[in-house]
This record gives sequence, C-alpha cells and structure tokens, in this order.
Amino acid sequence: MFKALKNMTMAQRKEKFMEIKPYLIVGVIPLLFTLIFGGMFSPVFVQDIPIAIYDMDGSAASREIVNYFYDSPTLKVREDISSVEEIKEKLLLGEIHGAILLPKDFGKALNGKNGAEAVVFMDNANFMYGNNVMSAVNTIFATVNAGVQMKYLEGGALVPYQAEQSVYTLNLVDRILYNPQLGYFPYLFPGLLCIFAQQAFLASGVPMLVEEKNRLRELPMELSRQFVQVKMSLMIRRFMLLSGLSVVSTMACLRVAMALWGFPMQGDIFVLMLFEVVFLGAMTGMALVIAALFEQVAHAVQFTMFLTIPTFLSCGFAWPEYMMAPGFASVIKVIWPLYYFITPMKDILLKGTSLEVLYPYLIGCGLFAAVWIPVGLLLFGRKVRLIRELHT
Repeated sequence: MFKALKNMTMAQRKEKFMEIKPYLIVGVIPLLFTLIFGGMFSPVFVQDIPIAIYDMDGSAASREIVNYFYDSPTLKVREDISSVEEIKEKLLLGEIHGAILLPKDFGKALNGKNGAEAVVFMDNANFMYGNNVMSAVNTIFATVNAGVQMKYLEGGALVPYQAEQSVYTLNLVDRILYNPQLGYFPYLFPGLLCIFAQQAFLASGVPMLVEEKNRLRELPMELSRQFVQVKMSLMIRRFMLLSGLSVVSTMACLRVAMALWGFPMQGDIFVLMLFEVVFLGAMTGMALVIAALFEQVAHAVQFTMFLTIPTFLSCGFAWPEYMMAPGFASVIKVIWPLYYFITPMKDILLKGTSLEVLYPYLIGCGLFAAVWIPVGLLLFGRKVRLIRELHT
C-alpha cells in the first residue's frame, strides 16, 4: 500500500485523500476534541477557588472561623484586603471569585449569642464558582454554629452527649448523586460527545451528498435503472460506513475519558451504541435535507457548523425542557433529533439508566428518522432532477 502511495502523483494523492477525508473526520475529530476538552476540564474536584477574607473584627472568635476557611480544600484564602471596595474591584478583575466579610464586633455578637452575621460575596458570573463557594461557606458556618450551640448547652449543665443530641435533633445530610464533585467534565462530557458525533457526521455526510448531486448533474438525462440502483447502493454503503466509524469513535472517546480522567461510566455501553445508531439514522435524513438546499460544498459546511450552538442549547441539555417557552420544545423535537440522543447519553453515562426507562426517547428518535429520511430523499431527488433539467 505504501509503495502504491509512493508511486502516485500529487494530484492522485490529493484525490485519494479527498476520498478518505469524510471517514477521517468521523473517526479522528471526536477523539481529538475529547483529548483537548478532556484535558482542559479534567480536574474532577473543584479546588483552590481564590477567595478573600476581610476580618474587620480581629477577635479570637473571628480568627477561629478564618482558620476553618484555610482548612477547606475547596477554597484558597487570601487576606490582603483592606476595604469592601477592594473586594468588589478584585471580584470585577477576576482575581478572586468570592469573599467573606466579618464585621466589627462579630466575635462579641457571636459569644453573646446576639445573632452574629457575616457577609458573603460571590462571583456568580460563573455558576460553578458561585455554587462551590456557597457550598463551602455553608458547611463551615454550619459547623461553627453547631459548635457554639453545643458550648451553650453544655454551659447549661447538659453533658456533651446530651448537648450534641439537642443540637443535631433535626439535621440535614446531603447526598449529591451522579456528579457529587460538581465538576465541569462529568457534567459537560456527555453533551460534548453527542455534539462531536453530530457535527462530525454532518461535516462528512453533507459534502458527500452535495458532491454526488453535482456529479449527477453532468450525466445524461436518461439514466438506466441499474445505474441508479448502483449509485444508491454505493451511497448507502458509504453512510453505513460513516455511521459505524462514528459509533466506534464515540466508544473510543469514552474509553479515553475513563482511562485518562476517570470519567464515571455507569450504564450499558450496548444501549448507548443502540441510541447512537438510531440517532445517526435520523441525522442521515437531516443531511439529505441540507444537501438538497445548498449548491456549494463550502456553503453547506458553513451551515452545518452554524448548527452546533443552536442545536446544543435547544436540546434540553443546558436548559431544562420544562423551563423553555411554551411549545418551543415540541417544535425542536420535530425539526432536529439531538434531543432524543443527548438526554439518554447523559442518563446512561452518569446514572446508569436502563433501556426500559429511556424507551420513549428511542421510539421518538426512530419516528423522527422514519419521517425525515423519506422527506430528505424526496427533496434530494427533486433537487437532482431540477438541476439536471436546468443544466441540459
């Protein structure tokens, strides 16, 4: 094979590369993006979020609380702050993502049980910072508050055990499921994996169809039935190969994420493969529709690239379906199939959800494909006939 490649002219090599290019896109690009984004978002635990503490009190009680913050692995504390204005400036500049203000007489109010209050500033422009800072602050203050209550009760002649029982009579124990570290990567990866598969499939399949449409334009009007059957059979095989490579690529991306960054795969991989095969069938219908609309490969590729963000934001992954405007989700489910793939992907990967629970998504995606593949074939066929008539 290498000898044959060596003997090719530059034009022949370019032609050969163009033949295999769609398969390289589907097989390699998702894996490349997984390595890039996986490496970028890989830390599982959110740690060392820079915050500032402005201790205006400086009492023993306030210093005890400050020490709790130093012990938190989530937070990285600095205390070179001298005013509230400086806190706001550093939040604005992104030097810190949260701040704690302990006011004057904080310790006196705490020891006197007069309702001591601290102020928390959060940079909620990024919800990950805001959520994690608030979670860490709540944990620390709940711990301090419990300690104060126990000391108070012990001072009232209760033994330590009785004081502890009194403080913790009603207690809340949180159990965060499926993404307990509140990490970016476990949250984003299922969605990114679906988008990689969708865009790579479109970037490969749509140009293939547009080029085929342009080739058919040059042929005589009267084509034998056998010729048409051979062409259709060839195109079906090419799309089946694209689909097979896409599934293999998705599984490879998943394996890489598990091996390199400890992604917690929970569900059945064969269920996942089933959903992707049906989804790619639905995407074939959309590829036919797009290829029927555009005359130039470049324009078709630009359009498919433009679809990345709108389809991702409207599929129910980033924004829940029940909070969308009335009727919006219903329209999206009819005109684009990503909704039927991305939610099952997330539930299978993170929750280990079974096929029985996700069955409605599979049926929905199958119906989508059953409607849009014939529509796409009809539009593509009509467009081919039209341009052939105009060309002659």
